[in-house]
Amino acid sequence: MEAKAPWTETENNPPQQVVVGSLRPQQFIAGQPSEGQNILYVGTPKFNPETNFRHISYMVLASAIGVFLLFVLLLQEEDMGCGLCCGIFGVGLMFDAAYYSGRSTWQSQHGESTSGSTIGLIGDLLLALACLAIAFFILVDELLGF
Repeated sequence: MEAKAPWTETENNPPQQVVVGSLRPQQFIAGQPSEGQNILYVGTPKFNPETNFRHISYMVLASAIGVFLLFVLLLQEEDMGCGLCCGIFGVGLMFDAAYYSGRSTWQSQHGESTSGSTIGLIGDLLLALACLAIAFFILVDELLGF
């Protein structure tokens, strides 16, 4: 009687093959599809954030213009209107920068170029800081009378 280890018997047998899916070979279509073949169009994903800071920035910018017109036309306070308008405009640009930040993150997750979003983000931040600084100096001059 010959003694064999139980694992040696299975080593000689090839492993079973498991097939998941179709056994038909894949077909590659070159040129125009013929009749009866379906075409699947996969669209590129669009950036659609849950909280769209771009729309919020539009509303803030419109309110800046409204505040300016209110102070200039009704209250005859041009300097105060300019200062408030410039400050609110800076806040609107900050919301736009938040939009570009989210868009840049989304683009990097999807393997797209983020250069346009980064330039928009930097431009918005620089303009917002300039607007807020101008608003600060106008409002300090108006309120404290320097």
